[in-house]
Amino acid sequence: MKTKSLTAAQIDTLAQRLSDTPFEPMASAKKAGDNLARLLAAQIGTERAALAFTSIMAAETFDQAEARLTLVLDYGNTEQAGETEPATEEPKPTTAPVIGKRQAIVDQAHTGVLPQAPDFSKPTHARFRTKLAQIIALAEAGDIAALQAFEINPVSSSPKAIARYRDLCVIAITARAQVEA
Repeated sequence: MKTKSLTAAQIDTLAQRLSDTPFEPMASAKKAGDNLARLLAAQIGTERAALAFTSIMAAETFDQAEARLTLVLDYGNTEQAGETEPATEEPKPTTAPVIGKRQAIVDQAHTGVLPQAPDFSKPTHARFRTKLAQIIALAEAGDIAALQAFEINPVSSSPKAIARYRDLCVIAITARAQVEA
């Protein structure tokens, strides 16, 4: 499936969401993209902006690009622009052998079955429920690029569970795409 690139006007519309002051429309998609990348970097930091920009620009439709920008702005901007966290852009393959029930879940993901979302009903998980909801929505939409670009800092059990769920969803969606191809 060939993806249609975003137009300069569409990229300008996205960039305007990041700017407090109105600016003149850019003449080309390249210039508009450079402006969007600059504004993203100023707002969320260079490393995170690179991932977000790639995800936004890889969107198949303007609506999808706009949704990805909204995700970055609403859910991925919890740190100050200058701070960085350990790189977690791409899921790491499991190095330890996976056994029993976990192996069955991994095997199901390799056949294209989306895993069951973790249960975050306990009060200890309350602050991570919105991130989990976003990951679930992206998984159900089959948006691999946005799932991979979604930042998760696995410092406690809740984000680790979200990261495992996201990684399994990526495996399942990739397996489905290979079967359909």
